[in-house]
Amino acid sequence: MINPLSFKLVLCGAAALFWELLLIRWLGSTVRIVAYFSNFVLISAFLGLGIGALLGRFKFRLTNYLFVVLGLCVFLGPIVGSIFHLNPENTNEYIWLGGPGGILPKTFDGFLGWNVEFILPYWFILASVFTINTLVFICFGQWLAHLFQNFRPLKAYTLEIGGSIFGILLFAMLAYLQLPPTIWFLVGYGLLLVIIDRNVKQYLFALGTGALVLLVCGNFANQYLWSPYYKIHITPLQRIHDVKLKQVHHASRPFGYQISVNNDYHQMILDLASPPSHSFFESWRWLYDFPYTQSVDDIEGPILIVGAGTGNDVSAALRNSQSEIHAVEIDPLIVQIGRRYHIEKPYENPRVRVIATDARSYFERTKTRYAKIVFGFLDSHTLMSSFSSLRLDNFVYTYESMVRAKELLLPGGKVFVTFASNRSWIHERLINLLNSIFDYQTKVAVDRVNGYANGVIYVNGKRADSTTPPSNLAGFTLSRTDIPTDDWPFLYMKEPRIPGHYLGFMCLMLLGAAGAIWLLPRGQRKIKLPYFFMGAGFFLIETSNVVSLSLLYGSTWTVNVTVFTGILTLILVANWICSWSARPRYLLTMTLLLINILLSYFIRPSTMLGINSVLLQGVVATVVFLGPVFFASLIFGHLIKRESHLSQAYGSNLVGAVVGGACEYFSLVLGIKFLLIVTCGFYLLAFFYVWVWLAKSKGSVAVG
Repeated sequence: MINPLSFKLVLCGAAALFWELLLIRWLGSTVRIVAYFSNFVLISAFLGLGIGALLGRFKFRLTNYLFVVLGLCVFLGPIVGSIFHLNPENTNEYIWLGGPGGILPKTFDGFLGWNVEFILPYWFILASVFTINTLVFICFGQWLAHLFQNFRPLKAYTLEIGGSIFGILLFAMLAYLQLPPTIWFLVGYGLLLVIIDRNVKQYLFALGTGALVLLVCGNFANQYLWSPYYKIHITPLQRIHDVKLKQVHHASRPFGYQISVNNDYHQMILDLASPPSHSFFESWRWLYDFPYTQSVDDIEGPILIVGAGTGNDVSAALRNSQSEIHAVEIDPLIVQIGRRYHIEKPYENPRVRVIATDARSYFERTKTRYAKIVFGFLDSHTLMSSFSSLRLDNFVYTYESMVRAKELLLPGGKVFVTFASNRSWIHERLINLLNSIFDYQTKVAVDRVNGYANGVIYVNGKRADSTTPPSNLAGFTLSRTDIPTDDWPFLYMKEPRIPGHYLGFMCLMLLGAAGAIWLLPRGQRKIKLPYFFMGAGFFLIETSNVVSLSLLYGSTWTVNVTVFTGILTLILVANWICSWSARPRYLLTMTLLLINILLSYFIRPSTMLGINSVLLQGVVATVVFLGPVFFASLIFGHLIKRESHLSQAYGSNLVGAVVGGACEYFSLVLGIKFLLIVTCGFYLLAFFYVWVWLAKSKGSVAVG
């Protein structure tokens, strides 16, 4: 028979992880600026869980307030998201805002008919989200800490991890089915209703707040489509703001659709086969037709379009060529929208093959060679993962990615990169990037006649006798600010420097972590340092793993879910080994951990693509990139097994993860691989304090 307390702890762990993913997705979709800082939401959840765990020594129950702060956090998204807010000013980083000329984009929708005219500063929005989300997970953290007291430490930790796996898979299933937030909220509240204290007052309060969220926010959410990446809004286009006449032109019928994602303009669906007579359409038709109409020496062969979106690029290729077309688009719902709404029906044409994956992953895995590779408007409006500051498209515009694109070109083939280069340094960086790899000086094309299409087209190619350079920077003297690489892929960062708003976030995180110490009893106000340093190191290991495996398998949401589930599964395996292993070998395990981290530092993910066996490739990738997780979990499991203050240890570990999250921003200066060096430092510090603890225990535990 299942122990009711075990069942409750598993479901509590599942609910905490489920709501963590839900709020990261919900707040990032409803508040425009949060989409670019979703790692900020994740770190606030870690901080809240850590503080809550440290509050586990108190008998008062914060779960009585969980439904209040949860409701506030859910309502915060659409309320704050409906208020116009600008991006950080005078910053080193470029963040998208607005849209092309002529279409009068509307991206800030009122909530419950409430439209305001004032502007909120971005820092106020992010601070509000950070604070309220932290409060939510303080309640979850204390709840878990109280449940931990019913079990031996290792068993409690194992049950919580098992619940976390269930929470990830449950939310992943809802994302896979493309179900709306109404269902997310229904499932999330359902998990909580199963495990809250059984009294009428608690149930009525939970049902009342849950019903209010479902009624109000659910109705708001039903106005949109929800892909695994975005909240999507489709608006018919019937007005054009004439930039020359300075007046609005009204069409008798919709001439297309505007697609907005996460309250940002994203793209349009346009009928350019037989458009109305206006320079707006002439401008956009020129941009999309350019790769097929401006060359007299084109070679025959298939065409690859990456960032195909709803189909404008594909329609242009169909109108102007007879070639086979491969269209790569990461978001399956965007493709479905194109199938349904695009008047030219490009995705129904038998010459078109649609591939639902990210561009970089397709580059690495396809064996097809192309006459043309066309980069559509690939600019993303969300992060690749909540564990890093990387945007979804960052690895498409790196040196290594373009080297692979050149390898995919047939001799004499051409590459066309369309990009809304709204900053001169982005424009220069793209030119430097293409010049460093392809065989010609990059040509630049811009519509200077009509002025509506906001894309710049960069053109280069491969000579018939071209030899592709090796995929590294040997032989080039370009600095990191000239071209992005897989180690420093930050296209939207002007130079390797931590912007001021990130420094502010780091200070807020560190202050929160330091403040958590005061929640401990007087005389015990110190963090358990081994757990603290292991938490910081573990966060950075997860960050590095996601990046490395996304380069190998792609940046799709399914890869991220698989990686996170794999990480938690390895923790479970390590816990199982610790449960029957009587003698921990700390020195041996720490040595293997550091060796494994160094392996992942020196081994490039792309080298594994040479392994023909998919199974063997997966095994090698797991050992190299997820091996550190296993060894770190072995050390953590053995420490937890002997821990007499589990809540304090658990809280110290999560507060350490907050510090690790702050350290992740150093990758903006020194590159992603530098994080592995920092990780080694954290684990060496952890082992030093473990060694001190062993010395105090007079060698009662084996070291080597």
